[in-house]
Formats: sequence, structure tokens, C-alpha cells
Amino acid sequence: CKDERLSQLDSLPQFETHSTILTKMYKNQVLGKEELTKFEASLQPHQQAIMGDGLTIMERGVVEHNMIAVSKIYQTIYVHDLALVLGVTPAKAEKIAAAMIMEGSLAGSIDQVEGLVEFDIVEDSPNAVWDRSVTSFCVELNRITDTIRSQ
Repeated sequence: CKDERLSQLDSLPQFETHSTILTKMYKNQVLGKEELTKFEASLQPHQQAIMGDGLTIMERGVVEHNMIAVSKIYQTIYVHDLALVLGVTPAKAEKIAAAMIMEGSLAGSIDQVEGLVEFDIVEDSPNAVWDRSVTSFCVELNRITDTIRSQ
């Protein structure tokens, strides 16, 4: 990462793993479960709330980050292999991939017959990144408002 303050986190016991996680996220590298245990311990109870899909907000964010990281490494991957990398069931991996593709936050398609997720190679122009970010935000906002309405 480019921010010098990131190294200062390592000197604080409750944040010592945060710089590694942030650096890996910045570099689009896959995050492993073992790296997240100390990070999870630093979260407040409301930040550990379980969402409608059975994942916490952090787990959902990490799974989506890892999905994008995997898309930078592979052109195609079997759903069961993707599930292993993401740490979820194959059904959940496919469902999350489908949702991300529909939201526009992931470029690709799913071949259900072969059990493959196929990632498109995308050249990220600043406008394309901005458009995907805005679309993803709007979809997430709609999901949250739908959840609130249903309660």
C-alpha cells in the first residue's frame, strides 16, 4: 500500500494483522481464514452480525474480495474448487458468483452443465471501475432496504 501510516498499525496489538490484510486486499490477493482470526477478534459485536445469507458482513466482504482476486488469477475454475478457495459450499460459491455477475461487480459467466465459473478479462478504465462501484453500491443498498422492509 502507498499509505505510510499502515505500518503504524503493527505496533498496536489489537491491529497487528490489519496492515497485512489491507495490503493483500489492495494487491487483489486471496485472503485465507487463518489471516482473519485476529482481525475478527478486533471487531465489535454489531460488526459481527450475521446477514440473511448466513455470513457476517466481514465474511461476505472477504468472500467477494477473494472472488475478484480469483478472477485475476484464473480464466476458468470449477465451482467446487472455487468453493474451497472461498471457504464456502459449492452452492454458496455459485450463488455469490451469480449475484456478483448480475450486480456487475464481477465480469464472467457460469456454465452450470460443466460446473465452471468463467471470468472475462476486463481492462479497467477509471470510468468502468467507477460504474461498477456505483452499480455494486446501489444493488447492496437495495438489498439492505429490502431486508429492512421485510422485518
